[in-house]
Amino acid sequence: MASRRYGFDEKKIQRFYKEGRGTGNGQDYKPWLTIQDVPTLGRATRIPGHTTGRLHHFLSDIETRFFVLLDWDDAVTDIREQFPLDREVTRMLAKDMGIIHPIDPASRTDIIMTTDFLIDIRSGRTTRTIARSAKPAQKLEEPRTLEKLELERRYWKREGIEWHLITEKDLPRVRVANLQWLHKMRSLHELEAPHPDYWPDRCEQFLTEFTRTRSGSIQVFLTQLEEKCGFSPGEPLTALRHLVATRRLRMNLDREFSTKDPLDLFKVTTRFEEDRRLG
Repeated sequence: MASRRYGFDEKKIQRFYKEGRGTGNGQDYKPWLTIQDVPTLGRATRIPGHTTGRLHHFLSDIETRFFVLLDWDDAVTDIREQFPLDREVTRMLAKDMGIIHPIDPASRTDIIMTTDFLIDIRSGRTTRTIARSAKPAQKLEEPRTLEKLELERRYWKREGIEWHLITEKDLPRVRVANLQWLHKMRSLHELEAPHPDYWPDRCEQFLTEFTRTRSGSIQVFLTQLEEKCGFSPGEPLTALRHLVATRRLRMNLDREFSTKDPLDLFKVTTRFEEDRRLG
């Protein structure tokens, strides 16, 4: 059952084309593969993208970790995961390399190869597109994996698009962990609240008390909000995460977070300081 569910034959490939897989941009992009389509390495993840405004599908932990870095980067304007390559071109390149084109093991059909990430990056008034593959370092010990990566590299060179391979060794561990911790708090709409302005009010109250205090530890400040300012248990930390995730507060993303750290490690973002002064 599993092999039939995940397998590809010509009929399924043509169905994916008709569904518009691998087409569109931004919110309208449809990845060629979703977490329902293939067995995954590590934990498959569906995660909302704040850059694109849509749900992204990732097939491994390393893809998810690389994504949070991209989604935080203001220069990134679009992220298309599992982007399909033109099969006629990959067939031609495989023949030139003298290797077997990737096939479905059951149907023996040439599959549609994909690149993990196709990314648009704004640079001044122009936008450039780059391609990235994200693979565990241990996979690079497999000759067949290296063949397919080389085929992918040649494909993008032919297209005139910069391609690079990313492994877990290229990802800043602490920054990634902090961004994953913050990512889900970019929006608080899914949290239960007694009225629509509940969380905006809580965040404004947090900032007001923060600008008055600015000393002591983070934990002491969070406790103070619960004991003296009417915050329910856990709410101050939620507000803190949201304010950092929305860049109203700045923190050093390359430093491991601890509530034992001094409160003054956080800074109010300049534009919000100005807004509050004028308000």
